Amino acid sequence: MSVEWQESHLLRDWSTPPPWPIFIFGKWLITLLRLFLQWIQPPPLTIFDIQRGGWQTQIMYTVAHLGIADELGRKGPQTAEDLAASLGLDSQRLYRLLRSAVQMGLFSVVRPLEQGGPVRFKNNRLSAVLRADHPTCMREMVLHQTDHNKPAWDELPWAVRTGGKAFEKTHNGLSEFEWLKLDPKEEDKFSKAMKQVDSMGTVAMATDYDWNSHSRIVDIGGAYGSFLAHLLTANRKPRGLLFDQSQVIQRAKEKWAEDKHWTTLSHRVEFAAGDFFKPETMPRAMDGDAYMMRLILHDWNDKDSIAILSSIRRAIGTAKAKLFIVETTIGEEFDDPLFQRALLDIHMMVALNGAERTVPQWKEMLREAGFAFTRIIPTRSIFNIVEALPA
Repeated sequence: MSVEWQESHLLRDWSTPPPWPIFIFGKWLITLLRLFLQWIQPPPLTIFDIQRGGWQTQIMYTVAHLGIADELGRKGPQTAEDLAASLGLDSQRLYRLLRSAVQMGLFSVVRPLEQGGPVRFKNNRLSAVLRADHPTCMREMVLHQTDHNKPAWDELPWAVRTGGKAFEKTHNGLSEFEWLKLDPKEEDKFSKAMKQVDSMGTVAMATDYDWNSHSRIVDIGGAYGSFLAHLLTANRKPRGLLFDQSQVIQRAKEKWAEDKHWTTLSHRVEFAAGDFFKPETMPRAMDGDAYMMRLILHDWNDKDSIAILSSIRRAIGTAKAKLFIVETTIGEEFDDPLFQRALLDIHMMVALNGAERTVPQWKEMLREAGFAFTRIIPTRSIFNIVEALPA
C-alpha cells in the first residue's frame, strides 16, 4: 500500500452531514454515552476527565503548531526520531507528545514486526484535518483559538466576578476587532479561521433551507465570502452580495479572483464595503432579498446587536425581504445534546463580550430592532437559522 494512497484517502471532505434520522440518533446517542460514563465511574475521575480537557487542547494546539500532520502527510508513517530530525524537535519529548496524542485519538501507530523495534506514527482521519491541504482543514481555527483567545479564557473567573471584558483586559484595553485591525496578518489569520467554520455545518446550512426561494442573498459581515460561495454553489437561482469592512472586501475580491471555483461564481456576486453600525453604508434591499448574517451577532452584546439589526431594518425599508440569523441558538438550556452550544456561549463571553442566545432572547432583540420573529430552522449541525420579517 503506497504512502500516497494511505494519505490521499484521508483527504475526504467531511463537511457533508448524515441524513436527518442518523444525525438526530447520533447526537442523542453521544449524549447518553457521555452521561452513562459519568454514572458508572467515581465522581473524582469524572472531574479529572473534565479538568484534563485543557491539557488535551494544548496537546492538539502543539501538534498543529509544529506541523506534524503536514510532515506525516508528505512522507507517510515515521518514527519519532525521524519526525524530530525533519522538524528540528527533541525526539524523546516528541515521542511523549505523540503517545498522548494517540491516546486522544489524534494519530495512529504502526507497530514494528520485530519485538522492541520503534513504532511509527501515521495520520488518521482526525489528525488529517490538521493538514493545511485538507478540504475540511481546522488547523487555522485551532491555532487562532489558542494564540488569540487563551489569555482571555484565563481571565474567566475575573469576567464572571466583575462582568468585565476579558479580552480587553489581556490585550491592552482593545476589543478583538480593534486588536485585529492593528495587524493585517492577524486579521487575515482570523478570516481564514472563520472560513474553516465551514467544515462544521456549512453544507447543512446551505441545503436544509430553500435559499432558491430568494432572488439575492445579502451576506452581512461575510468576511471573504466562503459561506456565500457555498450557498451559491448549492442553490443556483439567487445572486449574492458580500458586505464587510473595506479592507476585508479588498482581500475578498483578491480571494475570489484567485480561487478557481469561486471564479466560476463571480458573475453572480457583487461586493459592497461599509460598516454595519452605519445604516447609510448598508446595501439597500430589493424585493426577494434574503439578508443573512452567519455567526455575527454572537460577537456583540445585546445593545450592539440591536444596533446592527436596526441598521439592517433601515436598509430593508419597504422591500419584501427576509432576515436570516445563523447562530448556535440555545434550545433546551440544560438538556441540549449538542452541549457545544453552551460552551461556545462562554467563549463568546470571554473573547468578545458577546453571547449565544435563546429563542425568547432573539424574539425580544428582533422586536426592538423592528423585526418580527417567524421561526427557527434547525440544521444538521450545531447551528440553527433564525428567520424574521420586517414588522
